[in-house]
Amino acid sequence: MSHLPAMAAHAELSTWIETREELLSSALLGGAGGMCAVFLSRDTQGDYLLRLCDGADDRWMTWREQRRLRSAFGRSYAEALANAAMTRLERSGWQLEWLARASPEALPALAA
Repeated sequence: MSHLPAMAAHAELSTWIETREELLSSALLGGAGGMCAVFLSRDTQGDYLLRLCDGADDRWMTWREQRRLRSAFGRSYAEALANAAMTRLERSGWQLEWLARASPEALPALAA
């Protein structure tokens, strides 16, 4: 399993993941405590990784959680867990500031 660099800007963390895995979604949330990021990616073994990072701002973030979601559960399950993580953060007072997801053609079930 790949581990994120200990500290970096949100853009650097996103680029780091993109160069090693398939980045499926990246979200940035703001709140009184600073910034929080939620990344969902798929590694070379086909497993999904849900990562949460936070920091005082988007230029200096540390990762606080990394969860491996086995590929047997599928992409929909991984995306549901990422959405649940963002929902929990929003209910805690964080506000979604930026969100990027893989294009629809990358989702064969939705394109059918």
